[in-house]
Amino acid sequence: MRQIDQSFCLPRTSIAVVDCGATGEALLTRAVLESLGAAVILHRPGTPKDFLRLLRQPDAAASTLVICAHGDASGIVFGAYAPEIDTSCLVNGSLPAHAIAGAVRLPGWIVLSTACGTGAVAFGQAFTDGGVRAYIAPGSEPEGADVPLFLHHFFHHLICRGGEVEAAWARARGYDEQSAMFVLHSGIH
Repeated sequence: MRQIDQSFCLPRTSIAVVDCGATGEALLTRAVLESLGAAVILHRPGTPKDFLRLLRQPDAAASTLVICAHGDASGIVFGAYAPEIDTSCLVNGSLPAHAIAGAVRLPGWIVLSTACGTGAVAFGQAFTDGGVRAYIAPGSEPEGADVPLFLHHFFHHLICRGGEVEAAWARARGYDEQSAMFVLHSGIH
């Protein structure tokens, strides 16, 4: 499926942004991406199962996904839910890498997570096993205000300069110590 924006005289890159409780960051990311000329699809999953559904969209209009979330030692933070909501995939209110493993079906996609600690090998493996071309996330805990700076540098090089993923990542992470926390897990090319 191809989004209409991709067929314009001046085509626009389609990027999906997922707001997993980091609403300010998701809205800022959307604005940054739109300022760079991207067509942004904003997803707001209500439950962990909704989020896992987003990781199975091989024929979607976008082929880049930015997950705006908080992370802790257990994984991507989702928090508490009403008793009738199925949270069996969560550990201490967070979605661990092993719950994502096997759920990802994003062949050739670029996935970038802003959640602290999701640059760990287990998360990288979960996404690359699902066919992503590249998975980028912080290996530790960058300051919140530094994350949008990394995103801007990365997507500026990717969208505006037409750079490759690896070059955009290297350029963005080379900016400062906080940006250097973002690691790249390469998948299928």
